[in-house]
Amino acid sequence: MKISKKKLFSTLALSYFCVCGVSAQGMEKGIEYFRAELFDAAKMYFYQHEHTVGVGEGQAELYFYLGESHAATEQTDSAIFYYQKAVAADPEYSYAYIAEGKLALQKQDSQSAQKLFARATRSDKKNPQIYTSVAQAYIAVKEYALAEEALSKARKVDRKFSGIFVAEGDALMQQGKVGEACSRYENAILYDKNDKVAYLKEARVYKNIEPQLSLDILDRLIQVDPDYIPAYAEIGEINYARGYYVDAINAYAKFIEIPGVPLKHQINYASLLYFTKEYDKSLEQIKIILVHEPDNVVMHRLQAYNNYELKNYELGLQEIEHFFAITPEDQVITLDFITYGRLLEKNKKADLAVMNLKKALTLDDSKLEIYKEIAIAYSTLGNYVETVSFYKQYFAKDENAPLGDIFNAGIASYNAANQQGSNEEPIALDSTLRLEYLNLADDFFSQVVERSPDTYLGYFWRARCQSAIDLDTSLGLAKPYYDEAVEKMEANNADNRRDKDLIEAYSYLGYYFYLNGDMDSSKDRWRKILEKDPDNAVAKQALDGLK
Repeated sequence: MKISKKKLFSTLALSYFCVCGVSAQGMEKGIEYFRAELFDAAKMYFYQHEHTVGVGEGQAELYFYLGESHAATEQTDSAIFYYQKAVAADPEYSYAYIAEGKLALQKQDSQSAQKLFARATRSDKKNPQIYTSVAQAYIAVKEYALAEEALSKARKVDRKFSGIFVAEGDALMQQGKVGEACSRYENAILYDKNDKVAYLKEARVYKNIEPQLSLDILDRLIQVDPDYIPAYAEIGEINYARGYYVDAINAYAKFIEIPGVPLKHQINYASLLYFTKEYDKSLEQIKIILVHEPDNVVMHRLQAYNNYELKNYELGLQEIEHFFAITPEDQVITLDFITYGRLLEKNKKADLAVMNLKKALTLDDSKLEIYKEIAIAYSTLGNYVETVSFYKQYFAKDENAPLGDIFNAGIASYNAANQQGSNEEPIALDSTLRLEYLNLADDFFSQVVERSPDTYLGYFWRARCQSAIDLDTSLGLAKPYYDEAVEKMEANNADNRRDKDLIEAYSYLGYYFYLNGDMDSSKDRWRKILEKDPDNAVAKQALDGLK
């Protein structure tokens, strides 16, 4: 039976050798890295300790785990080299023979594997873990009958040994019998509440099907060992997938700085830092990743995103353009075009911004912010007709749009009426189209008044709209709105910030009262203007004419 190296070693990484007995003092952390599938980190750790352990079994175990770490990364020649060094360091070290047997199975050499397994059990027949390790080797290649023979021998030594149940769980899991497998892992924990591998295996079963249950199991594991890195690696991945970014970061922080941590974890960590708005830290992590994977499109994407958030707009634009240059079209997502559009707009390239934001709409027309971003870009270009068009599409999809957006739509509608149409020709003062835009603007500003009745802006802009409709002020359409605006401005103008708008309102009211024969009220409004602007020529001229 042929099985790929990658499948075999990933299966074994947490299957049998990871439940070895007493570890050489000082190697526990490296073994944990191995169990967490941080294989490069494990290698680096064991390299550093190669000359610090004594000869004999301790040295044999170190070489054994170096062999296992290389095997897990498909470096078979190096794995064999270290297995042989383990045997040379201690000819009675059983696990090295089992490891060589594992390689024999991978080569479909069952006869050699059986001899090696027999050699492994010869020197330690009373150790159930030796037999369960042999069983796991057979389970990995789906030789279940031979695995059961080994497990039967383990039961004769100690039927309550937790490793037996872990091996049974692995065999059942491999056959798709998830429920039965989990029951075996729980049995392992029942007989040995400190069997950390059993917790970890059960948690991994539920990782993608019931993530909360998986987290609950991992919490139990952490109660057994609060510093157990494999548990935090799983917690980080689960919370990352669920979108619980703060919890994921807290878990990743336990191990992310270990030398040799796999890129998949580093990539997740960089993403988490972005999602939690730690943009500078995310960029630092991305730089580390790009050294190893210079064309990693996800990291180039996040690099641009981070710099946009940090207001590094010029750099962000360079990065997003590089991202598009190296990224296949089928890997581009909606937010890429949105970010590209935003960066172009910030770099005063609003026409190109519109083009890319519209591409984003073709990918996902449900994202409300795209309509708003296009409206803003068109406003920057002075194309208020298109600005209004996209604001209307935006509001059609969001009846609870923020008040500021409604206000801006009102200003765009007012500008469309008073400046230009879609053909960039001025709209005639008496045209129906101009009146439609003014009424639309007035409707937007009436919503502002309704939702924020204590501020003056809604009234003030309604007054402007009505004044533009009633050009000769003969109907006085703007008067009630200017009156409301003046009342609110006068009550809140200690810093004189509203003087300009007050002068506009007083000017309208002064002229209105003049047209309606109320000269005292007219003079009062012109005098109020001079109190704020003593050199106002229009007010002086009006008062001179009223003498």
